[in-house]
Amino acid sequence: MFIETHLATHDEYVLRSLLRLNYIAVVSLVRVKGMGGDFLILRKIRGLRRRVPFAVAFIEGNNRYMLNKYITNDNIDVVTILPGSEYPSRRQLSIIEDEGKYVELVALPFIRRGLIGDLSKVALDIMDYSTKAVLTLGIESINDVKNPIDLVNLMTLLTGDKGYWIKAIKDNPLSLIVDAIYKSGVCI
Repeated sequence: MFIETHLATHDEYVLRSLLRLNYIAVVSLVRVKGMGGDFLILRKIRGLRRRVPFAVAFIEGNNRYMLNKYITNDNIDVVTILPGSEYPSRRQLSIIEDEGKYVELVALPFIRRGLIGDLSKVALDIMDYSTKAVLTLGIESINDVKNPIDLVNLMTLLTGDKGYWIKAIKDNPLSLIVDAIYKSGVCI
């Protein structure tokens, strides 16, 4: 069972493909009305969470100054790392770990831009400083739907540790969602 934590589309074909690949839930970047069916679809909102049930609040980790402002904020559930000019420092990753927050590495934007070296460097830093890493595809279209095990194999080639990335794609996303729901005060 898998969970996509960075879904940017609600195309019917994408959702069906995810179901066939054994996904059980998705976290959406856009507001969804009347969708669901076989999926638990949560909303992912940037910055502070304001009484939105089933929301996962995130801040992008590509601006170290902004990250410093939000890194200890209790309302932020996850720091999302996308390609950019900066990435969280090792010290910031250590603080994120101490605060009990998750670090989400969105892989496909790095691959699309040919930034495999950046992906490898960030992944190695995350491995050294975080036990709560979430590895996600970052699906924007049907072309982005891949088997998550293929992503684990790529990360294993880049970092040499398969077990870490299996946990980051199978166990940690579920823990992130459970923690976000619990913090929202919503019981299932």
